[in-house]
Amino acid sequence: MSLDSQIFMYSVDTGHFYSRREAYLHRMNCRYRSEKNYLSSRIAFFDDVMQEYGYTSKDLNDIKNGRFAEMAHYIPGTSGLLHEYFYWHSRIRHKRKKAAESKAALLRLLKNKAEQNEKTGGRDHTRSVREEELRDTNIISVFESSLTRMLGIQEEELSDALLVVQIYYFDVFKDISFHGFLFRGEKYRYYTSSAGQIRKKKAVFIKEALWEQFEKTIMCGLTLERINAKGGNNVNKHLAYMALTNSATDLWEDFDIQRSIVVEDFETSVGGTVDFIDETDYSVTRQYMDIPIPHTDGAGMVLPSLLPRNAMFRAPWIKGLLGVFDFRRYLRETDCPPIVRDIYGQEHDILAEDIQIIFTKSQFKMYKYYQSWDEYKAYYEKYHCTAGLCNVEEPRIKNARINYQMLQTLTDVSESEILELASPSIRRITGICSSEECMMEALGITPYNMHPTPFQEAVKLYPALLNDTYTKDMLRDIKNSLLKKYRSGKLEILGKYTFVLPDFYAACEYWFGGRERPMGLLKEGEVYCRLFPRHEKLDCLRSPHLYKEHAVRRNMACPASHAGQELRREEMETWFLTDAVYTSTQDLISKILMFDCDGDKLLLVAEPQFVSIAQRNMKDIVPLYYHMKKAKPQQLSAQTIYQGLNTAFIHSNIGVYSNHISKIWNSDVFLSGTEEERREAVNCVKLLCCENNFVIDSAKTLYMPKRPDWFAPVVSQFTRQKLPAFFCFAKDKTPEQIAPRNRSFVNRLYDLIPNPPLRAASLKLAPLDYRKLMADPNIRCPREVSDLYQKLNPVYRYKINMKEEYADNLHYVACEIRGQFLRLGYSEETLADMLVSYTYGNEKRCKELLWFCFGRVIAANLKHNIETPKTKYIRCSDCGEWVEVPSSSRSPRCPRCREAATLTKYSRYNSKRKQLPPVRAR
Repeated sequence: MSLDSQIFMYSVDTGHFYSRREAYLHRMNCRYRSEKNYLSSRIAFFDDVMQEYGYTSKDLNDIKNGRFAEMAHYIPGTSGLLHEYFYWHSRIRHKRKKAAESKAALLRLLKNKAEQNEKTGGRDHTRSVREEELRDTNIISVFESSLTRMLGIQEEELSDALLVVQIYYFDVFKDISFHGFLFRGEKYRYYTSSAGQIRKKKAVFIKEALWEQFEKTIMCGLTLERINAKGGNNVNKHLAYMALTNSATDLWEDFDIQRSIVVEDFETSVGGTVDFIDETDYSVTRQYMDIPIPHTDGAGMVLPSLLPRNAMFRAPWIKGLLGVFDFRRYLRETDCPPIVRDIYGQEHDILAEDIQIIFTKSQFKMYKYYQSWDEYKAYYEKYHCTAGLCNVEEPRIKNARINYQMLQTLTDVSESEILELASPSIRRITGICSSEECMMEALGITPYNMHPTPFQEAVKLYPALLNDTYTKDMLRDIKNSLLKKYRSGKLEILGKYTFVLPDFYAACEYWFGGRERPMGLLKEGEVYCRLFPRHEKLDCLRSPHLYKEHAVRRNMACPASHAGQELRREEMETWFLTDAVYTSTQDLISKILMFDCDGDKLLLVAEPQFVSIAQRNMKDIVPLYYHMKKAKPQQLSAQTIYQGLNTAFIHSNIGVYSNHISKIWNSDVFLSGTEEERREAVNCVKLLCCENNFVIDSAKTLYMPKRPDWFAPVVSQFTRQKLPAFFCFAKDKTPEQIAPRNRSFVNRLYDLIPNPPLRAASLKLAPLDYRKLMADPNIRCPREVSDLYQKLNPVYRYKINMKEEYADNLHYVACEIRGQFLRLGYSEETLADMLVSYTYGNEKRCKELLWFCFGRVIAANLKHNIETPKTKYIRCSDCGEWVEVPSSSRSPRCPRCREAATLTKYSRYNSKRKQLPPVRAR
């Protein structure tokens, strides 16, 4: 999707709705806490001084609380020190007490006001945004969505139609969610919170007048009254569905609702051995079961003539992934009848009705509130609804990094294997310090970066920029960042993230052929992904990775997997047209990795060494299975919506389970424990995984299994331990929070990943001529421009360092900074030349603001001033990687594969020559 269509809106927190009294209590609480922290930092050394005199920790605790008589002993000559120690701590206690009192008073006041307003039905008061406290920092930039287009918000417009609220105090949120609030004379009402916003405790409000105007468009003809009349809905699911129109999307102008249908999901039972967990008693039983699997859960089909690549789809009440599949061709070549029933029982002729998209029931979230698909389509057109696309499959998918969760479960791995897996990361971090090519790659200048920043474009055009101090500082920061990532387990790996899709051929056999258990093209243990044409086996992974979830499968896109079955390969190439990974419908892989097909991505690792290690570590490991609860519907109202959100906020912290599991995988049990101890540890991981998934769903289902008494002491022997040592890199934990470094997989990376010095000066790069960055090389920078740069750069440099203006909602910041420069009366082109002359001409180190605000102008100047050789990008026919080659090149291979093919050709030629009889001389 495009990243250049953004609008601006206000983002406030619950503190912006305070009354004067509430604001005063909040300020006093902040003041007392600040003073307490300041005093605590000033006397932190006192404890060490007192202990040097001979006082114990118990003595110090008694002195802090004024219990001098209870001290174990008194050191002569320290009376003054004792009283000063007590005085400072009494001041700290006083500040802590005042902070607690002010916070308690604030909470009491907020609660009483919310309860009083609830009793009077909102007639007691209406909260207002304190406009005098709004700053530029309260303005955020967000991508366009169906909602912003519906409301008529123009690109780069600061709109007050929508407003985001960060929730700190629930009583304030209760007040404004029940009764709304006022902002600039307009009434606002609660709109929704997406799943991501719920995790961050955020809420979106909309102008009440706009809601009344566009309610039927947003809800495609439905109302809360109609939904409640049909039994209501689960609150948090309803909010997630309402947020679909607020998702960042590009408008799909070619979408025609009349050329689509909704069919039942393709679901079959797949047999296999699982570890079944009974959540009532936490028993784990290995047994063979038939598991019901909805293969198309969240996935629909779209014709390749309409969409060339897979993409996530958004429309009112419809979401999911549209996978490219030519179902019309299937009907022509298999002679199956083109008739299919929709979810309301009506038959459709796919060919006669010119159907282009087949949605599935799991994608149509509110199907039971409509009488038919025709009714939905009628409302869609009557209220001028629109559809959008997001996360379109990238034409070039770059290699990814693996993470510590996927490494720590490989408990059976040798030192030499770890070194081999870490070697690409070691080569890269050392290459940054010694190779121009690696420097370019570190800066993100690769064939896979199809949206380069202006600075990346400039360095590619003019590599002499690598000689500049700003670039060297940037590379130093990148190197330090990579060092931290690698030591935390984020290693370079031959692997890619890509969408996961079911075998759509089997789905067509199910829908059109009437087969209850279709065979499809893929068998059990097989996947198809054309991203790795030379790798016979792939390790399929998905985050979060908690249990041993390594699904090693044969890649049927590799010719070696089709020995004697070339027709099968040709057939798969015919039907599987995208870079997604296609999975077999006869496989339990979706239960191993716990994925849906609504846009989930798998990490496919093709590194043979890694695949071999994973396969070894999966010995005697089967999928986990447990019965999840269904979310019950309820009547939708301000009260039930608030209660549902409150429950979701409470259960939003699921990181504790992930951390507990990491403690187990990195414990000494897997290094030196007995077989029985390892079995017990693995069993604890299974149960914690089960609990984790119940917690995730508990916000919807309001159900959480109760731990049996026997489990707590068993799991606590692991969970009471400190976090693994590598968490100082992975989660920025302090030395006091982590355990000593042991020899677990990820901990061993600390010694293997080097920290080389940056030696850019040793590279033989052309000298930098900064005038090539300018349209007018003779221009000079006036004092007013340089002074403004010197004023703004220190303020913003760390916020915008190494970022493009369309990243991280910084577009508004870039527009505001450029506006300040433009108010001096110069054009952007002239300002860019002036600032290049000032920063590069005077060898200034800090050029963050220059490239952030005027980078596009500078890159355009370089393109005009420098003649570059013509190149093109090709996808290597052997390895599948994208490379940049001269335009004159006609080889379908990358240079590395071309060299390898040449060597193979000559070796075969020489071996044949040796077999020929010697030539006799005449």
